[in-house]
Amino acid sequence: MEGTIVKKTFIFAVIALALGVCVGAQDAAATGTTNPGPAATMAPAAPAAAPAAAPMASASSRHYSVWSDAGKDDAVTLAATLDGLFGVYNEYFRFDETKLKALLTVRKFSAKGPFDAYLQKVIGETKDDFVYLHYPTVERSELVVFDKGNADDFDASLAHQAFVQFLKAFIPEPPLWIREGFAVFFERTRLDPATGAVKYSENQAWLETVKLLKSQSRLYKVADLMKLSSDDARSGLDVFYPESWALVSFFTGSPDRRYNRFIWDAIGLLSPDATLEQNQAAIREFFLRWHGQDAAESDFLAYLNGQKTFAELVTSGVGSYGDKDLETAFKSFTQALSKNSSSYIPYYYLGLIAYARGDYALAEEYYKTALDLGSDAPITNYALGINAYASRRFDEASAWLQKARDGDPAKYEAKAGEIIARISSDSGL
Repeated sequence: MEGTIVKKTFIFAVIALALGVCVGAQDAAATGTTNPGPAATMAPAAPAAAPAAAPMASASSRHYSVWSDAGKDDAVTLAATLDGLFGVYNEYFRFDETKLKALLTVRKFSAKGPFDAYLQKVIGETKDDFVYLHYPTVERSELVVFDKGNADDFDASLAHQAFVQFLKAFIPEPPLWIREGFAVFFERTRLDPATGAVKYSENQAWLETVKLLKSQSRLYKVADLMKLSSDDARSGLDVFYPESWALVSFFTGSPDRRYNRFIWDAIGLLSPDATLEQNQAAIREFFLRWHGQDAAESDFLAYLNGQKTFAELVTSGVGSYGDKDLETAFKSFTQALSKNSSSYIPYYYLGLIAYARGDYALAEEYYKTALDLGSDAPITNYALGINAYASRRFDEASAWLQKARDGDPAKYEAKAGEIIARISSDSGL
């Protein structure tokens, strides 16, 4: 939890810095957007150009021109990934691709040092994360990234900032809540190595924060959030950012199709020639024409109430399992797994549920996955041993139970030893 708080505090600091600079003057300035804050306008020192000390290889795809100092193959791979991200974004936005005036430029550095040197030359300062430099033309604008060493962090920042680049290529001044909300909405979109396809995955990293803000009655009214200026967003940053994501999640995920229809129609209303204020006003007025403010507010809050965090689902699942309500427990852990497939907890409990239902093969699969993900080895080995014993695979049962006994003699010496002795006795050994 402490690490999460520190990370979010850092994110807020980045956004606050970006919002503190005047937004606008697109005719004379470049807009640099760092993950994940709204755009900050900076006067460009010079058109984007790679430093001589960093030779760049290039590759082009359907929508991107990619430059990388890690070589041609790296540029080709990144270009393909970006095309996949573009396709996911446009499944929602449905922009006319023929109106894209040029390929979108992305520049990748293999380390933070060259990234900093490049930004220092181009905009006179460095950034802590990826930055999108927005100029009056698509041709001059570019997304600048660097290899972070951590693939998941790199992918999250890329999905976020590539969306900002995508959106501003078609709508230079989109509403802040749409830009930031969707940028976070897409952060878990990833390339699937098995299929080679880029797939959307739900991002609920801010759900707990939004639910806390709701319990404290600190959320903006929906219509008020839609009209926030850059200054307003900066002053209410701790609410603006997570609530923007929550509102996008509501419009796209609500079971009420009226709200789904609203977001698609709203996107269609965005004008590439409008100012930020004009685009925001158009969407807000459209919203109020079709939805009563009080009713929509109530529906939004009800939607948030119905969304469960990973921790809530696990707690609920453990309680239901303890009450021997296996069906409810199964549903809770399955939902928890869809939100965080890297945690061993849902897999372990799903193994217990499968065992209780007599599906020993499935139980073993769940237990082994939990073990691979870091579950307590003696506990899980004991569960595997009991599961193998129940399915009359006695040699495997003995092996698993011995591992449990060796791993935690104080807890499993007697319990595991008793079953091992029983197996030996029954087999005549």
